[in-house]
Amino acid sequence: MTAKALIKQAELRRLAAVAKHHGITIEVETEHYKLRMYPTSRSDASATEEATTSEGNPLDIPYHQIPPRPIQLKFDHSEERAMEYLMAVGADKPVDRYTLKNFGRHTQKKLQDRGYIGVSAEIDRYGNPDQIWLTKAGQKAMRDMDMHRSKYPVL
Repeated sequence: MTAKALIKQAELRRLAAVAKHHGITIEVETEHYKLRMYPTSRSDASATEEATTSEGNPLDIPYHQIPPRPIQLKFDHSEERAMEYLMAVGADKPVDRYTLKNFGRHTQKKLQDRGYIGVSAEIDRYGNPDQIWLTKAGQKAMRDMDMHRSKYPVL
């Protein structure tokens, strides 16, 4: 006697049709295995992803209604919280570095490399700068991102 199938053939066909129609990868996880469905072969999957991202139309949206790409790279949670705090304070106003929560050297370096924050030359005994501030470029980038989010709230 054979065991009952975990996924029926009709379900597999339906999922394959959805993957092919929308050009997306579908993953089904059961108790014993994972099943991944690609819209094309594995070598063509990356080309399909590049085509959908370059065209910007993965969901069959009319071309004239496709929103523009976001203004900047996405912030992680630490960067976003720091930038929101600094936006509330204002541009070119120094703030003690330790007033920001979850603001480590990695977050500082990423924001500084983008040109969004400035740091003081004076350092504390741990090698961290005493003060940081929001630059005009950082203020403009945050305003642009806020305008983009208000215009396209789903994205």
